[in-house]
Amino acid sequence: MTYARTTNPTRERFAIAMLLVACAFWGMSFNWNKEAQEFLAQRWTTTTGDSSHAQLGPATFLAIRFPIAALLWCIFFPKSRRGWTRGVVHGGIAGGVFLSVGMLLQHYGLSLTSESLSAFLTSLTILFTPMAAALILRQRIAPSLWLAVAVATLGVALMTIYRTEGRFELGAMLGLLCAVVFSGHILVVDHFEKREDPWTFTLAQLIVASIVFGGYALFRAGSALRFAPTVVAESFGSTLFVLLAAAAVVFATLVTFGLMFRYQPQTTPTRAALVYLTEPLFATAYAWLAADRAIDSGAIVGAILIIAGNIVAEVFSRANRRSDTPVAQAATAFDR
Repeated sequence: MTYARTTNPTRERFAIAMLLVACAFWGMSFNWNKEAQEFLAQRWTTTTGDSSHAQLGPATFLAIRFPIAALLWCIFFPKSRRGWTRGVVHGGIAGGVFLSVGMLLQHYGLSLTSESLSAFLTSLTILFTPMAAALILRQRIAPSLWLAVAVATLGVALMTIYRTEGRFELGAMLGLLCAVVFSGHILVVDHFEKREDPWTFTLAQLIVASIVFGGYALFRAGSALRFAPTVVAESFGSTLFVLLAAAAVVFATLVTFGLMFRYQPQTTPTRAALVYLTEPLFATAYAWLAADRAIDSGAIVGAILIIAGNIVAEVFSRANRRSDTPVAQAATAFDR
């Protein structure tokens, strides 16, 4: 069965609103993820007596977060257990691999830099998504969207430059690579979810990601694997870690990916990437409210430009709706 993207403007605006809700939770989750990873890193160091094992924090957290999310998805959305087709399997593998690689890059980059800078760099999917859509998928991008991309990208640059951690180091490099991989994930989701049931397709990706994270965590642990049960048990004995993990699983995984996989196909990949560019705004605002971190004037100007970019896209989207060819109608590398 094919699930085609609607061209109804009202439904598309509602889809964009739902993607903004997802971005809000994703923005807040940078803080939750960083604290949870640091908590696990400390547990690994304390349990093994070796500070080098602190690097297992990100992999351990992802290996905990996604299997729980996949299990809860099966429970709360029982229809996702039915309707498995060859397309769901292929799409789940492709989407799950892009998702897991992107998440690993993001979380390890996050362990080396601030939540805000990590969010800013992740949002550079706005650059890579239209490039990939134009070059790989031969999708024609409307001039208004290119203008919106340019304005919003300038905003991201300002928000990054006007920060003390704006210099380009390993954490920033991982964040940039994460943006490239997530651009691929946006295109995979856009392709397969037009053709498959979104609930089953989401579960397939969560399962694949869980397998990748679990395998990577086992590989990274190596000889320290025997300490894993103790680290995990002691972590879940902490109320703080349980709350952080619960927030990450429920709000930053179930809710966000559910909204993304359900509503992203109702707009174009480039427009979706533009919406995702609001993620650093929410990350910065949450850091300011929750951790009382100051925001530079340059960063404020950058934030305004990001918002302006989305407004440009919205204002001109009606006139250029036919110019932004749906991916479903383009020749793609994923056609079976």
